[in-house]
Amino acid sequence: MESKHFPIPNSVLVEYFNQLTDHLFIAKPCEDGDFELVSGNATMLRFFGMEPEQVIGRTLRQVLGEGAAAERIIATYQQVLESGRHLVYEEDSGGTDFDYEVFETSLFRFEDPETGQYRIGGISRNISLRKSIEESLELSKRKLESKVRELEVVHKQLAEESMRDPLTSLLNRRHLDEFLHHEIARSQRQKVPLSIMMVDLDNFKQLNDNYGHQVGDQVLRDFGRFLRSNRRGSDIIFRFGGDEFLFMLPGLNSTQAEQLAHQLHQDLQKQTFDIDNDTTKLQISIGIASYAEHETGAYELIEQADSALYQAKKLGKNTTVTAEQKQKSP
Repeated sequence: MESKHFPIPNSVLVEYFNQLTDHLFIAKPCEDGDFELVSGNATMLRFFGMEPEQVIGRTLRQVLGEGAAAERIIATYQQVLESGRHLVYEEDSGGTDFDYEVFETSLFRFEDPETGQYRIGGISRNISLRKSIEESLELSKRKLESKVRELEVVHKQLAEESMRDPLTSLLNRRHLDEFLHHEIARSQRQKVPLSIMMVDLDNFKQLNDNYGHQVGDQVLRDFGRFLRSNRRGSDIIFRFGGDEFLFMLPGLNSTQAEQLAHQLHQDLQKQTFDIDNDTTKLQISIGIASYAEHETGAYELIEQADSALYQAKKLGKNTTVTAEQKQKSP
């Protein structure tokens, strides 16, 4: 397809040129390292806060005065003059909040066709609005990131709370399967023993009936604290339901778990619990089961420990029975 060219009216070209030159300024190097402003533009004059006659034909030091600002800009011009590389920098007007403005200047080196000497050309733009928008966006971004972090903390807290029994702050039964399957897999992988210990408060129903649920709940809270303070660092404790609790004991075989249960009985006898303006001691029954690879799954392990606990109750409470002992009993 043949392309068609439409002539651009001269008035449009003149208008475009005037708009372009309004953004351009030219400076020539001086022998003392300063730069004389040969031509200016509206943006540059706005930055200096001067009229054209106050700027054109004068050096940067004369316009800006002796000081760090002038030397910084002169050094930037000198860098472009020596390297020939295009450079963009920002400079602010240094005013108050009401008249504070930011300008972006793009510098480049070119050769004067008449003299053959290098000149510095520049294009300045007032980017105050853009910077204000960028700062607002950055502030919004920081606020959003802060809110996201807060939500992540809340989400983590909610996730943690969903795993905890609200009364005792121990892990709840809902997550028992997940933890137990994980520990069984680790026991298989690392060839280390694993036992679980079911703990039940003796005569708790009678206590609850005599003193009421409020007292019963307080006893469960205090007993939960007792269990937490008397566990090993690797032990995982769950509130299994009601007055039953489950210890997951990584690294312990049945004999070692039984020794731990015996110690728990002894520690409990040293502890008193407040009940209706009085103090009393609690007793517990314990059932223990140990994981045997290729023989026991998570459900079967819990069932064995629960069955051993039931046997401990039948034997008169305040005692411990292992699954092995239960199997040997008539």
